[in-house]
Amino acid sequence: MKFSKYARFYVLATQGIITIVVLAVIGFFIGRAIDKASIWSGVLAAIGALCGLASFICTLLKLLKEEDKIKNEGKNESKD
Repeated sequence: MKFSKYARFYVLATQGIITIVVLAVIGFFIGRAIDKASIWSGVLAAIGALCGLASFICTLLKLLKEEDKIKNEGKNESKD
């Protein structure tokens, strides 16, 4: 059981890092498509990275909420 818990967090961390990087790269290329000489590529890359970070945090909170729900169901069943 412990291994599956660690594997789940490893997958979540990997997914979060890849999401941040991919959205930053997409933002960079969109900025380059708008204008190569402007600051838009950096701005959109930063916005993409922040969106990826927000997505990662939301996914992490959902996972933690789900684990708490499972723990509470196990405690309620043992009391009955």
